[in-house]
Amino acid sequence: MLIKLLKARVLLWPVLLIIVLVVAGTGAAFAFGGLNALALSSLFTSSANERDSQVIQAVTRVQEVALLSLHIEGVSRNESSGEIFGVAVPASEKTTLIQYKFDAKLGIDGSQVTIEPTGPESFRVTVPQFIGIGFDDPVFEDPLESSNALGWLATPAVQTRMVNNILSDENKQKYISQNEAALKEQARVFYSGLIASVDPEITIDFAFAG
Repeated sequence: MLIKLLKARVLLWPVLLIIVLVVAGTGAAFAFGGLNALALSSLFTSSANERDSQVIQAVTRVQEVALLSLHIEGVSRNESSGEIFGVAVPASEKTTLIQYKFDAKLGIDGSQVTIEPTGPESFRVTVPQFIGIGFDDPVFEDPLESSNALGWLATPAVQTRMVNNILSDENKQKYISQNEAALKEQARVFYSGLIASVDPEITIDFAFAG
């Protein structure tokens, strides 16, 4: 009986050895896996980056001469109403207001100005059509809306469209027409001063396009 027990104990040693090796291997695998996870997490990090690539395609020289700067303030109004089958729905009116201000610059394209002699000491300055050069310091307030009970049926105003209408070429031309006399006078002053700085005795005649 003792001999059998000793043999059983002897036979248990390989089993215990295998168990120890398995446990150790498992622990090593977990440790190695954890290290791998840490290594992978450090390798595969996320990042974000934005880039704006621009290429200058052409450079154009301009000789715009600003003669007047008008300070403009106003309120743009947009009105709309709902319709069903092309028929306006009562009490569906909606009104949108945008208050704005800016400086409108008016002038000429200086490259189109010609100065030609008309005599020994006289010149004619031909001035091209006046143009709207641009707008400085534009400010547009947040739109204000008011509507009737069924105003939700009306098409909402598009703010960008309203702003574009305010800064349209039609409005530039309106400013030019309203200030044509002042533009001509300022052109005379500007070019008379330039020529007089060379020779104050020269007689100058002006011709305006259009």
